[in-house]
Amino acid sequence: MNDVAAERAPEVAAEPKVKRKLLVPLLIGGLVLSVAAAGTFVALWLQAQETSPQEVASFLGSEEPEVQTVAAEVINLLSNYDASNIDQVAERMLEISTGNFRTDYEETFAAGLGGALEEVEASTRGQIISGPDVSFRTASEAVAIARVTETVQNKEIPTGRTFEYLMEITLIDTVDGGWKADRVEILSGKET
Repeated sequence: MNDVAAERAPEVAAEPKVKRKLLVPLLIGGLVLSVAAAGTFVALWLQAQETSPQEVASFLGSEEPEVQTVAAEVINLLSNYDASNIDQVAERMLEISTGNFRTDYEETFAAGLGGALEEVEASTRGQIISGPDVSFRTASEAVAIARVTETVQNKEIPTGRTFEYLMEITLIDTVDGGWKADRVEILSGKET
């Protein structure tokens, strides 16, 4: 048995040398990768720190036209409909809305708003008087404010009643779907 152990002794002694030879290059490679990753992180962090107010303003300025377009479309959809086009209006509104506003709007139509409008022969005609004026809370959240006039008619009031109100729309950049209405609120209003 001693002969077998003596024959294996050089193999066992050679294994730690092989492991050490592999371990050193692996440690050096790991160190190089760590230094490269740290350098990349520092470079990206420095670039982020160098963002100027002009760059931020330029970026938000480039987003403003899309926000205004979506806000104006939301206002027009909410203030221009009748029983003959309410399904198309609802379909388009769901495409350009998100969050609680989308959920509430969808539930309103599921509850039978289209049928109710047909029954009373309701229609609205509105237009934007001023705005939408856009401001940004963050790079992905904007607020649009517009003054709107709207005339509401139905079979009980065939001549209609006209209202003027201030509307605020919060929009969210959904990235893949673009800017969408997340909240709509009437800030003030009066009958004219």
